[in-house]
Amino acid sequence: MNARLAIINVTLRRLITRKRIVGLVLFASVPALVVLFASTGDRGSARLADLYHDTTFGILLAVALPVVAIVNATGALGDERRLHTMPFLALKPIPRWAISVSTTIASVGATLAVAVVAVGLGWLAAGSATGDWGIATGPAVGALVVAIGYGTIFVPIGLLTRRATVIGLIYLFLWEASFANAVAALAPTSLGHIALSAYVDLAPGISAAETLGNLEPGVGNALTKVAVVALVSLVFTTWALRRRDLA
Repeated sequence: MNARLAIINVTLRRLITRKRIVGLVLFASVPALVVLFASTGDRGSARLADLYHDTTFGILLAVALPVVAIVNATGALGDERRLHTMPFLALKPIPRWAISVSTTIASVGATLAVAVVAVGLGWLAAGSATGDWGIATGPAVGALVVAIGYGTIFVPIGLLTRRATVIGLIYLFLWEASFANAVAALAPTSLGHIALSAYVDLAPGISAAETLGNLEPGVGNALTKVAVVALVSLVFTTWALRRRDLA
């Protein structure tokens, strides 16, 4: 196993502990449980489809999955520093860019593992209740955007400060939930709104579309924006690894 794969493996094992993964999956699976309970005696109704989309975006993509991604991203390198294992990694003959790419892949991968379970459970609950098995396309793409966006941008923040998780939650609940929702011009600064623009392109009738602000629906634009965010984050993480005294 080469160094990059070893870093990915070790980081994933640290992020996906049994206790952590059970809690995160339960947290992210709330929308599926809501739809499952609401579908009793009301199968196939349009109301259930609306409920599925409202809870999937409002709970899973706007809150649960971003929190999961922030926890994973800030821990990808932050846990190395907190556990005092960073010197063992930094002193090995591994390029800094390789450490940056490997830990970021692990961060995104850990979040996608939770997303697959959460979106999959919601798909099973909503698909069986409504008869529309294509209903989860929007949530799946939205979850991918969320996992990549939050899962990359908070990796260097976790390296630079012990308050990274707090910073991430402030960004999520203060900036995104308050300012970006209230001021249309700030919507492009919100990773959640970028994910919503992809979601709305695939499920145009959802009520959350009213909060898009200045963003236009579009899967391609959303994926392009989040790819740029990921690239900038990788460059910045590599720079921080080179400039910071890790030993």
